[in-house]
Parts: sequence; structure tokens; C-alpha cells
Amino acid sequence: MEEGDTCILCHGTRFSVIHRKDGWLYRRCAGCGLVSLINSFSASDMVAHYEDYLPTDADSIGAWHRMMMPVIEEVVQTIVSKKGKERGRVLDVGCGYGFFLAEMKARGWQVEGIELSAQGRHYAHNTGDIEVHSDPLEDLLLPENSFDVVTLFYVIEHVIDPVAVLQAAWKILKPGGLLLLRWPHSTPIVTILGPLSRYFDLYHTPYHLYDFSPETMRRLLAMTGFTGIETSIGGYTRPARWLDRWSAAAFGTLGGLLYTLSRGHILLPGISKMTTAVRPPRDSREERAPHMQHRRGPSRHQSSCAPMKHDD
Repeated sequence: MEEGDTCILCHGTRFSVIHRKDGWLYRRCAGCGLVSLINSFSASDMVAHYEDYLPTDADSIGAWHRMMMPVIEEVVQTIVSKKGKERGRVLDVGCGYGFFLAEMKARGWQVEGIELSAQGRHYAHNTGDIEVHSDPLEDLLLPENSFDVVTLFYVIEHVIDPVAVLQAAWKILKPGGLLLLRWPHSTPIVTILGPLSRYFDLYHTPYHLYDFSPETMRRLLAMTGFTGIETSIGGYTRPARWLDRWSAAAFGTLGGLLYTLSRGHILLPGISKMTTAVRPPRDSREERAPHMQHRRGPSRHQSSCAPMKHDD
């Protein structure tokens, strides 16, 4: 058991190392179980990496689109099921090429995105006439109470300060607004594989700064003022390589089946999850601005405007 700086969720200081890869160390908090990377690149190095993260050739962009469409369709249906016929404003943090926003725009929504990658911003603007910001969410001067939905696809595990990002999302959501996150859940597989896990790099070392579980995600959202927290399997991606595609389909289908048959009680460990939460309505006793005292993460980590990653 190691002593260290405080956990962002429980402020504990005791951790155990659970994964090593090329000199990088992942640790689990003894208090709440949150997994985090002990060290990382500097913020400037991380930003430089993500500026050129997305490919620019048409074949790669097409493959990216095909890979993400099953998840995008699932997310769109989830939003429709929760918002009904309502049309409003949606912000996608880490929007990549804007594929999800294009789908929402086609359904009558007003859309905006945040994307660090210049390639992604240009593609979304040029092909879909979508406004995409280049600054982190918490640094943007977006009006409070102005969005009906905020989404983060494979972003929360990459950001320097998840608490600050979700507090910022809470402020720009309208009361009763919907937050939707998709995130990887890799630690159970890492634990099963043991020393072999270093050969599979399920944490995409060192770019995943955190690995959440349903419980730590629930705790993170509750401490930032959200209610109505629900976690499900939420579909699976369609990677280009046949083995990856088969694996994603097999485990994604199994996870979805178990979730459905158990009426939401079984969340298969090790596969990506989708979580929705709500900023409480103004007439709710729970409606309050996030006010908790929070110690920001070390400055060596990256900005919160990490691009959309795809980790199924």
C-alpha cells in the first residue's frame, strides 16, 4: 500500500499499484476504488499530441464513422426516449468529426461541439456546418442554463480534472437537462489478466488518466450535483479489424443481453458503459449549484478538451 496525493473522489491518501506498462503506473484508491494514473505527460505535451490525433484521409474518416455509428445510434435513441419530442440545444464535448452532432442536427436539434483536434473541428464545420470550440469546457464562457443535453463520448477518462468538467457541464445545462457519458470499464479485465495485461494495453497507456466503475462514476456524478443517475451497457463500436470487431460484438451483445434479462441489475464488467444523469429541476429540493471544495488534479495532466476516444 502506497501513500500519495489525495483521491479526487474520497480524498483518501492510500493506494495500491495494480498495473505497470512501460514505466507508467496505475493505482487503485483504498478508500473508494477509483483507478488513476500516477504520472503523465505535461499539459503542453498532451495538447500537442491531441492536436494531430485524428486522421485526415477519407478512408480513415470513413472507418471511424462506421466504427462509431452503432454507439451513436444507441445514444440518439436514449436521448429521444428521455426527452421525447422535445428539440433543444446539445453540446458534445470531445466531438471528434461531429458525426453524433450531425445526427442530432438532422433531427432538428441546435448543436455545438468542443474538440481539441484541428482536423476534427475543420471536418465538422466543413461537412456539417457545425460550430466547434477549441477550448476546454471549463474555460469557455458559455451561458449558464443554456443546453438541454451535454454528451461526452470517451472523454471523462482522459481529462485532468473530471470533477471540474462535470461541474462546468452542470452549470451550462438547463434545470432538468440531461448529461450522457460513455466510458470504458477496463480494470476488471486488467485484474483477470494479471501480468499479461501489459501486452493488451487496455488503459491505452498513458492516455487514460482514470478508469471508472459504475460505483465510482455514480459517486463522481452525485458529488457534482447530478441526480437520476443510470448506467447501462449502451451498445458497442464496430472496429475495422475483424478480431476487434468480433470481440466488441460478442461481448457487447452478451453484456446487453444480461443487462436486459436482469432488468438492469447486471452490468458485465470490462465492457464500456453509458451513464445518464440529470441536473435537477428548479422546483426540486436537490437543485443546487455544485459547491463542494475540490482539489484540482496535478497540472502535469492534460486539458479537459481531449478528443473523443473509442475504447470498446
